Amino acid sequence: MKKLLLFAGLILCPFNISPAQEGISLTDNPIKVTEYVTDLTGTLKADELSVLRMKLRKFYDSTSTQVVVLLINSLNGEPVENVANAIFRFNGIGTKSKNNGVLLLISKGERKIRLEVGYGLEGIMPDAISKQIIKNNIGPELKKDNFYKGIDNGINAIIAVTKGEYSVDAKKQTDNTDWASIVIAVVLVVMGLGVVLILFLARKGRNITWTKSSGSSSDYFSSSSSSDSGWSSSGSSDSSSSDSGFSGGGGDSGGGGASGDY
Repeated sequence: MKKLLLFAGLILCPFNISPAQEGISLTDNPIKVTEYVTDLTGTLKADELSVLRMKLRKFYDSTSTQVVVLLINSLNGEPVENVANAIFRFNGIGTKSKNNGVLLLISKGERKIRLEVGYGLEGIMPDAISKQIIKNNIGPELKKDNFYKGIDNGINAIIAVTKGEYSVDAKKQTDNTDWASIVIAVVLVVMGLGVVLILFLARKGRNITWTKSSGSSSDYFSSSSSSDSGWSSSGSSDSSSSDSGFSGGGGDSGGGGASGDY
């Protein structure tokens, strides 16, 4: 009888080691991903997976930004924010020097969506933008069970954000315009005070000496046109492999991003 039970245990063992097994903490035991899109739910078709993987691989090759998608069956009772952050950090999404990674985590059991954003992208992809992508681009399609379309919409929106091409809500545009107006007003005031100060000194009879640069008839005060501007136009990544496999670059996240339901 004991031998029979042992034999049955060995047969059933493979079915008990799934990372999504109920009761196993996904925060303490994060899922390892080896593809840019991983579907543990069997929702996406093979050709859909291939298209999404190649799109994200090409995006990485051209920008060094890593966007990873993961579909799971359940969060096993843990907050989606904790699970996403643990998976992000465990897999090192994004490069170590730029921390330019994004994780799109979808849990079908709880109908939860999470966009986890690396440190380096929080400036151009703040929590409000992540929330909007979930609400406007991903969620509506997932509600209709159009997972491929919803994920593809989300990927396209993230790419647009990194290129500065993502359109925000009218309210957000108003808020941004107000802040821009304040900054412009402050700059104009400072410039105006500088002009007034120069005029005041001129009236006092003080001489402003203009120094000529050696070997040139132009003033030293003229603007420089040096080609060494400190900016690099190179957008190539460390790897240009044609396969779609994912390998983390050591990126980190501090919990930036947004969560939503569908």
